[in-house]
Amino acid sequence: MRKLYLILALAVLPLLSNAQSKIKAPTAIWPELQLSYGLGDNGLLFLQNQYRINTDERYNGMGSFERIEFTLGYEHAFTDYWLAGAMFRYAKEDMPSSNFTSAFIRHAGNIKGLYFNKQLMLDYVNQERRDPFARFRLMAELGKRLPLGQRFITPSLSYEMFVVKEFGEETNELLIRTIDRTRLRLDATYEISERFRVTPYFLRQTDYYFVEVGPKYDEDGVLIEQGYTTKRNRISPVFGLELKYTINRAVSTGSYTY
Repeated sequence: MRKLYLILALAVLPLLSNAQSKIKAPTAIWPELQLSYGLGDNGLLFLQNQYRINTDERYNGMGSFERIEFTLGYEHAFTDYWLAGAMFRYAKEDMPSSNFTSAFIRHAGNIKGLYFNKQLMLDYVNQERRDPFARFRLMAELGKRLPLGQRFITPSLSYEMFVVKEFGEETNELLIRTIDRTRLRLDATYEISERFRVTPYFLRQTDYYFVEVGPKYDEDGVLIEQGYTTKRNRISPVFGLELKYTINRAVSTGSYTY
């Protein structure tokens, strides 16, 4: 329980900050295809292809497709509870393009009759027109696998926090947010068969950053308000749908690819 309390405490830190403004981004749609293949007794190779579609009619560049992402990864189960893996992701956007080299460790546990997965991931991000940087991601997930007729459905709730670390740059400590991004996700995985699963979900992504607000002048050019720096929270609602197929193995709720 202490781990859960710590995660919840960290999650509300951004909400305790004062002098911050909120803006809402247009709703996005994220469909994703996933193919997994079992290697040996404990390995799993997976491919993922995600599309991010912006519903804002004013969006241009790549049309309604805001981002196209391809992922190749491997997961290994060391015990029934501990899993780890690595992946490489390439994301194509109108600007910029990015690639992510990632490693993660995952613990599959139980609490009060629910499965309780915890995951720590480290991303090395190489982004066009920007120096490489690191991104730490901490996630906790609660869910339960329930019978539904002859099949199963698994509703779950997860919360993930992102912290960005720049390399070799001096930064103003006063302008660093404790957490750079959070994702609150509610989903339900329906097992059509032992190998084919469908997961619709809703995700609320919040980006935390600073903005510069310029000074204000009257019509005579007289300064009436000084410029200042303020905190901003950008909230992005996302509706997603994942289609997942495993060629030769049934995947458990403890897996990264479930």
